[in-house]
Amino acid sequence: MAVEYIGGSILSAVIEVLSEKVTAPEILGFFKSHKLNDGLLGKLKETLNTLNGLLDDAEEKQITKPAVQRWLNDARHAVYEAEDLMEVIEYEHLRSKDVKAASRSVRNRD
Repeated sequence: MAVEYIGGSILSAVIEVLSEKVTAPEILGFFKSHKLNDGLLGKLKETLNTLNGLLDDAEEKQITKPAVQRWLNDARHAVYEAEDLMEVIEYEHLRSKDVKAASRSVRNRD
């Protein structure tokens, strides 16, 4: 039982970090440079906040209700996938900045 609560607190911490990352300059820069709808980031932040609010209640109910436990497992997987996606976006944004800087450096040498 304690393991589930520890897992929930870890998931809650991951959600908080993701909520902060949504407004990080790297993420916003990636969306702008690829002309993506940054309104999606607002929706993601709202969804993460809602999920975080439901998490406490679900943690308690999962012990007696298998459906809640399945939902919580699905939520965990979705949050971890979102975390992976944010890391890929941050990496791609930084990589594209490096490529642009290298390209400018080569042009300046010519």
